[in-house]
Amino acid sequence: MAGMNWEELYSDRTAAMDGDDVKRMLKLSEEPGIISLAGGLPDPDSYLIPELQEVFEKVIHDQGRMAFGYNAIPGMWAFREFLAQETSRHGRPTALQEVTVTTGGVAAMDLIAKILVNDGDTVLVGEPSYTAALHVFKSYSARIEGVALDEQGLVPELLEAKLEMLKAGGIRPKLLYLVPSFQNPSSVTIPTDRRKKIVAIAERYRVPILEDTAYRSIRFEGEAPPLLASLSPENVILVNTLSKILNPGLRIGWVVAPTAFSQMLEMAKQGQDQCSSTIGQYVALEVGRQGLLDKQISVAIETYRRKRDVALNALKRHMPGQVTWTRPEGGFYSWLTLPASVDCGKELDVIVKRDKVAYAPGSAFHHQRLAKNNIRLSYSYVSDEILEEGIARLGTAMSAVIHRNEQ
Repeated sequence: MAGMNWEELYSDRTAAMDGDDVKRMLKLSEEPGIISLAGGLPDPDSYLIPELQEVFEKVIHDQGRMAFGYNAIPGMWAFREFLAQETSRHGRPTALQEVTVTTGGVAAMDLIAKILVNDGDTVLVGEPSYTAALHVFKSYSARIEGVALDEQGLVPELLEAKLEMLKAGGIRPKLLYLVPSFQNPSSVTIPTDRRKKIVAIAERYRVPILEDTAYRSIRFEGEAPPLLASLSPENVILVNTLSKILNPGLRIGWVVAPTAFSQMLEMAKQGQDQCSSTIGQYVALEVGRQGLLDKQISVAIETYRRKRDVALNALKRHMPGQVTWTRPEGGFYSWLTLPASVDCGKELDVIVKRDKVAYAPGSAFHHQRLAKNNIRLSYSYVSDEILEEGIARLGTAMSAVIHRNEQ
C-alpha cells in the first residue's frame, strides 16, 4: 500500500510557517564537540534544585491527586491571584480576572494571534525581533512590517512614520510586538521617555501593543523603566513567563490584559490545551509564597551578570577590530555587527564544521531575512570556560572571513 502524501493535505497556512533557520541552527549545534552560543537557554546550574525538590514533595503531600488533575481554563484561582499581585507590584494595577495562565510565553502569543490576526492582517514588530514571535505571526498568515531599532530600542519617529504610511493605505495594524527590556535578540532596552512616546503613538493610531517581558527581571545594573502596560493598561497586552527566571520545565506563562480580552483568551484556550499544567501552577505558587522566586531571580542575576562580563571581556580580546557588539544591562544576549560584506548565515555551516562553534545568524530574527551581517551571541547556557573558548573560536573564524572578504 502506498504511503500517505501528507503534503497534498496541508492547509494553506503551513506555507507561511518558516522555521528553517532555527531548525538548522539547532541541528548544527547538536553535533559532537560543538560549542553552541546559539540557543537562548537558561543555565541549569542556576536552578534551586534542593528547594524545588522540597516544593514538589510539599505540593504532592498537601494537594495529593488534585496536583495531577485538570484545573480551570484560565488558570488556578490562587495562582492567578498571586500573579495579579505581582503584576500590580511592578506598576500595572491588575485584577485576577485580567490574568490568564498559559503553557509558556510562546503559547500566550499564539493565543493572542489566534484572536486578533486574520489572513493578511498587518502586525508591526520592532526589528530585529524574537524569531518564535515572527513564526507565530507568520503561522496566522500575518503581513509583518518591521520598525527599526537603534541602541535604545524601537525608534518612535520611525514607528509613527510607518503607522502614517499604513493609514494612508487604509491599513490599521492589529498589534505592535515589542520586547522592551533586554530585547531578544539585540539586548537593548527602551528608556522611559521613549516608552511614553511609543504608547502615546500606539494609542493615537489605535494599535494595541503586545509587550513581551520574558527577560525584564534579569537586570544586572541600573533602574528598571516602567512596564508599557503600566503606562497604558487598556492598550497593552502583557506576556510573561517563568522559563527564564525560574525554569522552562514547568511550562508556565501568563497574559495580563483588559478583562474583555481575557475572556476571549479563555475561549481561545479551550481549543489550544484546555488548561496549563496543574502541578506546575501549584509548584510555581508555592515557590512564590516561600520567597523562592525572588531568590531564584537573585541567583539568575548573579549568574548571568558574571557570564555577561566573561563574554564582553572575551569579545574584546578575541574579536577583530571591525566587529562591534552591544553591552547588555540584563538578559541573555549580545548583538554583534560585522562588516556589511559578511553574510553570517552563509558562513554558519562552514564555521560549525571547521571551527566547532555555533551562533545564531542575524537573518533569523528578521522577517525578510535581512540583518545578514549580524550575530546573536548567547552567553547564558555554557560554562564560563567554554564561553571563553567559544568566543575565541568565533573570533578566529570571523577574522578569517573578514580578511577573505577584504581581498
